[in-house]
Amino acid sequence: MEPKLEEMAAFFNARSATYDEVHTGSIDGGPESKAIPALYLPDPCRTLLDLGIGTGLELEAIFRRFPEIRVTGVDVSEEMLRLLVEKYPGRALELHRMSYFDFDFGQAAYDAAVTVMTLHHYTHAVKTALYRRILSALKPGGVYVECDYMIAPGSTPDPQATEDFLFAEYERLKAEQGLDGRREYHFDTPCTVENQLKMLRAAGFQNVREVWRKGDTVTLVAQREA
Repeated sequence: MEPKLEEMAAFFNARSATYDEVHTGSIDGGPESKAIPALYLPDPCRTLLDLGIGTGLELEAIFRRFPEIRVTGVDVSEEMLRLLVEKYPGRALELHRMSYFDFDFGQAAYDAAVTVMTLHHYTHAVKTALYRRILSALKPGGVYVECDYMIAPGSTPDPQATEDFLFAEYERLKAEQGLDGRREYHFDTPCTVENQLKMLRAAGFQNVREVWRKGDTVTLVAQREA
């Protein structure tokens, strides 16, 4: 049976109660992957932009390293944000329930930015434009860390063909289900690691590199020029 696409916010709201357990149990790298971004944040790191923050699985390690860090988090799911607040009482959290494509990041406002398992739904053009905005939001020398589902070398006979197929499938399903092309629906369209690195460089990031991988869960680090 083909999947019935759900709008992004509705998808995550419906699964919020079991998300932490199911998600970490189903991805390559499991809970370990959530601790990796904290390792690559600059020291000191006083301000952090977390896009698609969800229930904040990555924040446990970040708060352990930087207890006083101020986190600005953006997510479309009201239920995920509610659970996040319950999980981290007393922390410096500024949360916004909206699409991060609509949120004003500001200019040179953050020491670091992270995205964790949220960007594998978007095209090259959409992600590259977002990366440019993240770059502008970072202070000089600031660091961006992305941990996400990517098509790693050797994971399929032809990683680029797999990426192309998934994007085509998404468009086919939207058309067949008569969905509004202006809305966001949950369907995985990961890009190859090579393409991810190219997009970050095209957006203007420096020192772009892969730092960790388990299966198809990959962490990339990129920096704004000092």
